[in-house]
Amino acid sequence: MEGVGNNFMTMNDVDDISDISDMNDMNDSMSSESTENDNQQNHQNVTATAPDNRAAANDAPARTPDLAWLNAAKETITQWAYIMLRDADDHDIDWDWVRSLDLVHGIGVAEPADLEPGAASSAHDLLKADLAIRDRLEAIIAKMSMVFMRDFDRHIKTYELPRALAYADRRLTDQIDLLRDRGVAEGLWTVTDEDRERVTVPVLHATEAGPLTDDDLADVQDRTAEIVNARAEKRKADREKREASRHERQMALFEADEKHYGSIEAGPDESAPADSSSDAGSPDYLIEGQPVINDDNPAVPDVEQLHANETAVPEMRYEKSRHAAAEHVAARAAAAPKDYWRAVYLPGRDVDNVMGIDLETNGTEPYRAYIIDVGFEYMNMKSPRPTQLPGDYRYDKDYYESGDAYDQHRFSFGVTPEAARHGNAFIIQLTGIDISQRTGAEFPLFDEDPAAQADLLKRLTTQPFVAHMATFEHSFFMLNVAGYAEAYRNGHVTIIDTLPMSRLWDEGSIPCEGHPDGDNTLDAYAKRQGALREDDAERHLGLEDTHIMLLAMKHHLTQLKAEARGPWGPGGKAGVGGKRIVNYRRRSWRR
Repeated sequence: MEGVGNNFMTMNDVDDISDISDMNDMNDSMSSESTENDNQQNHQNVTATAPDNRAAANDAPARTPDLAWLNAAKETITQWAYIMLRDADDHDIDWDWVRSLDLVHGIGVAEPADLEPGAASSAHDLLKADLAIRDRLEAIIAKMSMVFMRDFDRHIKTYELPRALAYADRRLTDQIDLLRDRGVAEGLWTVTDEDRERVTVPVLHATEAGPLTDDDLADVQDRTAEIVNARAEKRKADREKREASRHERQMALFEADEKHYGSIEAGPDESAPADSSSDAGSPDYLIEGQPVINDDNPAVPDVEQLHANETAVPEMRYEKSRHAAAEHVAARAAAAPKDYWRAVYLPGRDVDNVMGIDLETNGTEPYRAYIIDVGFEYMNMKSPRPTQLPGDYRYDKDYYESGDAYDQHRFSFGVTPEAARHGNAFIIQLTGIDISQRTGAEFPLFDEDPAAQADLLKRLTTQPFVAHMATFEHSFFMLNVAGYAEAYRNGHVTIIDTLPMSRLWDEGSIPCEGHPDGDNTLDAYAKRQGALREDDAERHLGLEDTHIMLLAMKHHLTQLKAEARGPWGPGGKAGVGGKRIVNYRRRSWRR
């Protein structure tokens, strides 16, 4: 067998998960010693699960991935160019430039020899050129998801092009990292990671004895924070503009009512003529002497009053009260709590068979980082677990009980030799995974493993999948799993997120200075729901995190049902719930 891709489909005795299933945000660190022990235990678990497959992977020669799809993806550029004229930063897109990119062999300007310290080329100039390419490319990728999902007429047939561009961008990022490392080795600069509002970026500082100054380094600084923060501010300004426009339209409606209906203040007025329709005895003086003008809407006069062109109150008094009412309504609307956008990912009352999944990656951006660890398992929220499946799976944490989970899977993937050479100390500390050791046939690259992608896609579309802060997994699936974006757009993927369950339905999530909406990390949520010991910590491995998430979800749903809250409360949803694209077909009306 070749790599983990084939293991994806053979590590479990169940051939087809559809036979047993219905169609229905990193705080902890650990010492390097315990981390290494955990990592070794993780590998032992993998080996114990499928020793034959792992041995085959060790003996298998390194395979050459089929990258023909990268060039084939360029064939859809015409489709994208038809409806996508500008990128995420509102710049015109040169699609001929995109077409000229060598996605297979690399889009950076440096050759392999240029990445070595002491090379004759200029690390500064190469880094400057590569950063410019990446900024330009990522501005295009950042816009493509929205364009694809809003392409209701299906001009764009597939999402292959964004995946291909992201594939090339990951390799370009590897090259950028090694060029920075070369500059450090040559004494040109030092690198520190610094928080810049929404993101953390590597910042270059000139060395005291080096030939460059901080001013010389201005054109090789990472602009990711600047770009991301600018986009966020633009989105905020756009929202405020929409709110202002909504308020303006509301006021215009009040003005239109005034011109169309005249005075429409409800209730009798002593200054009005004795024969006014708003006086007692008129048809509009209703039950129990409650003076209104219209049964259905007190702010709208009845037909007789309109025909008589009567005025219930003097015009000046009407204008004053009418505009006061308009301002009052607008003020109440502005003060109303905004809808929590993640609420759409909440489960419904009838949710049952789900697949929980968690990814570990060597970064947070799906167009720069690699998937290195995948863990998923199944659990029924209502019906009994399949009895024919083993229930004695052993997790990385010995005290984890299988509970109602079944069909557990853990898969390890690799990174490019360049990414391995650069390494990632933070990921070692967080997960125990040393990406410098993740190369070779034993660790295929997920974005080069079509068999693994196909098998995962089949599972993701068979039943709802659950994740904690599911937008993270979703973003990686979009740019790594062939066919996922298309399936999601067509309504074949349902996503449930336990993060909004924690925020909206768990009273134990108490707001504090560090967590204004409460501590809704998976670690905190699992502890509150009894799925993780108070003296323990989230493991930051895919399968273990998936397990405590599903246990917490099931415990939480059981409690909510008993108390008639959550999905069983006033604002709950029937059915499975979760986020799913609903396609409304156009109807042809015939006379």
